[in-house]
Amino acid sequence: MKSIVIYSLLAAFLVLVGCYSGKKALEKGNYDTAAYQAINRLKNNPDHKKSRQTLKSAYFLGVDLHKDNIQRAKASTDPFKYERMVSDYNAINNLYDAIARCPGCRKVVPNPERYDQELSGARLKAAEYRYELGDKAMEQKENREKAKEAHGNFALANDFVPRFKDVEERMNEALFYATMKVVVEPIPSPVRIFDLKHEFFVNKINEYLHNNMINQYVRFYTPSEAKIDQLPFVDHYIQMEFDRFNLGGVSSRTYEKETSKDSVEVGKTKAGEVVYGTVKAVLKVNERSLTGSGLLDFKVLDGRTRKVLTQEKFPSEYVWTARWATFNGDERALSEEEQDMVKRIEVSVPGPQLMFEEFTAPLYDQVIAKIRDYYRYF
Repeated sequence: MKSIVIYSLLAAFLVLVGCYSGKKALEKGNYDTAAYQAINRLKNNPDHKKSRQTLKSAYFLGVDLHKDNIQRAKASTDPFKYERMVSDYNAINNLYDAIARCPGCRKVVPNPERYDQELSGARLKAAEYRYELGDKAMEQKENREKAKEAHGNFALANDFVPRFKDVEERMNEALFYATMKVVVEPIPSPVRIFDLKHEFFVNKINEYLHNNMINQYVRFYTPSEAKIDQLPFVDHYIQMEFDRFNLGGVSSRTYEKETSKDSVEVGKTKAGEVVYGTVKAVLKVNERSLTGSGLLDFKVLDGRTRKVLTQEKFPSEYVWTARWATFNGDERALSEEEQDMVKRIEVSVPGPQLMFEEFTAPLYDQVIAKIRDYYRYF
């Protein structure tokens, strides 16, 4: 009974909060917020008195405020005034749309205002100014920062008026000059004493860089892609080389391990009662291991001067280990892991290619993290 009373009080409290939330926003001068809160309430309860009162006040006060903002923007010398006007016209039109989709709200505000023609005019003026800014910035398009500035302005112009003039072509042109072009070069063969296939490593890196955007103003190329696109210049080259890859000697050892388990059924009395005791076994474990280790040298070079901009050496190691075993005694004394070892048979040591591939796995993560961090803010 107590819980029912608590839930009832909580429900009543939530209703009260919902009732007055629009009013509180209105009192703080947040007219649009108050209007939308009232509209949401009236969708579910068209006769909600307080929400009707809130909507009526909030709507007209909000529209008046937006119209006042528009008039002040028109009279100002702010070059971005048309963007401010677009924002206010949109706010008025959005209120119109919200009221139009709420039958109960139409009774409170039967003739909401809408400014489609005025909005279109302001959008056109805003697009024109952003286009002009982009055009001016493109006069210094060889400067990446200016090209990025141009691309941003052209993009905004296109947002205000889609396909304004030739803005899509200008956007693409600006993006080309704004984009840092980075060529990831092939990796030389890691070692001569092993016949290792290593192309998979750089191919995996290129696949990541082509399918994940690190920065919209950085693009990664393979040498063949750069040639096909006939790049007029390359900003950076990424070079990677395996400083070394060593395979240690095979390490083998055999050791014995005593194991036991208590409270195991070991028999029964003449009366049929179960007898519990300890079972034991001696496990003979054979272990064989092989280690592959080395370094990857990572460099970023300036595309024009070939000066090293950043360099890091990434270490890696992979240890292959195999274990198999035999035992004497009671099998029940063995753990699950020990039973698995008993089931295994002696296995051959993996070849250099497999060891090399496992050795490169953590290097891939290190290289990708380095590239992400380095190019994130270019």
